[in-house]
Amino acid sequence: MVNKALQPAAGPVREPAGSGARKRRGRGRPRAASAGNVRERLLHAARELFLRYGYRAVSSRQIGAAAGVNFAMIRYYFGGKPGLYREILQGLLPPQLHEFEAWAEAGGAALPEILSNMVGMWAANPWVAGFVLREVLVPGGPMRTMFLREFPERLAPLVERAVRAQMRRGTVRSDLDPKLLVLSVVSLGIFPFLAFALTSRVFGVRHDEEFVSRFLAHTQELLAHGVAPAAGAPPTVAPPAAPHPNSAPGASVHGVIARTRERQ
Repeated sequence: MVNKALQPAAGPVREPAGSGARKRRGRGRPRAASAGNVRERLLHAARELFLRYGYRAVSSRQIGAAAGVNFAMIRYYFGGKPGLYREILQGLLPPQLHEFEAWAEAGGAALPEILSNMVGMWAANPWVAGFVLREVLVPGGPMRTMFLREFPERLAPLVERAVRAQMRRGTVRSDLDPKLLVLSVVSLGIFPFLAFALTSRVFGVRHDEEFVSRFLAHTQELLAHGVAPAAGAPPTVAPPAAPHPNSAPGASVHGVIARTRERQ
């Protein structure tokens, strides 16, 4: 008995109408079951490459190769490399950012909360400093426009609004400039982590919980009470400072400048 299944077909096998189109779509669009996996692989690969080498140094082909998928999937899922970068940035920023935005929008965020949220975000994400320095602050930074639009330009007015609300309630001095006060808070909270390469060596800045708690307590106290001694506290007498080599009794700034020019 002959097994008909092993006999050659009498002619070419015709595919059902439309099957070729389905196959062509399959090469460009992954099935629903694998779509989430492809998307996550792209995000994971791009996150590692972007944070290590920077936006400009990484191509879509490199991301696709690292993810093991066709780089055309970047455009399919994210609209291109900029959209992929934006999604990574938004995904890496912690939930505190959204909480902070909600606080500020409601006018209920006090300055200590604003400072604590800000410091917590930078301390918990050491990569942010490198990203801002490399991609935002350098001349022609590739992510400057996107970063400003997504974060500072969106959040700064909300913080200022919260500060004005506190001024109206009498919990913050009303004679201060709200915009400059926000600038001062941002400077106090962000600079130690933005300049971590220097501040870690000179001032012992760290990202661990012990330092962050101590830094927050100190900065909140400084923000609330300044550097003047507390009322009723006994005055402290500082030891006299050693005279500067260029100074003399009654010497003026102009005299010091003149002597410096003479030496030159």
